[in-house]
Amino acid sequence: MDFTFERKINYYETDRMGVVHHSNYIRFLEEARCQMLASCDMPYSDFEEQGVMIPVLGVNCNYKQHVTFNDVIEIKPFVKEFNGVRLTMGYCVTNKKTGNLVLTGETKHCFTDKNLKPIRLQKQIPNFYEKFITLKDSL
Repeated sequence: MDFTFERKINYYETDRMGVVHHSNYIRFLEEARCQMLASCDMPYSDFEEQGVMIPVLGVNCNYKQHVTFNDVIEIKPFVKEFNGVRLTMGYCVTNKKTGNLVLTGETKHCFTDKNLKPIRLQKQIPNFYEKFITLKDSL
């Protein structure tokens, strides 16, 4: 699946140097991940309605170039690894105007019940499990 999330940078997301503060990128990656899953008919709300949580276990960002107020970034999220219990999402962020790579990153997740006990997605929501397999295999 080739999904791209586009986002315009707001003034309040910049720091005193006029560039996007590094912590905001984690939020941008989450926005892109949520929109990608929604576009695959797997919105976060559906997971939660079925008692499945997707906590973040780790985040890794490699900053390549800065962006500033009013720049537009394109985020391409993709399923990097998936085994039904754990999920690793990869991300490539580029500046839409220049095409320059801004950031590469990944987020690691697991699937749990509401008490944060790990679960197997294949057992809990089999159709979502199959969609993740398809997304992983589409790379």
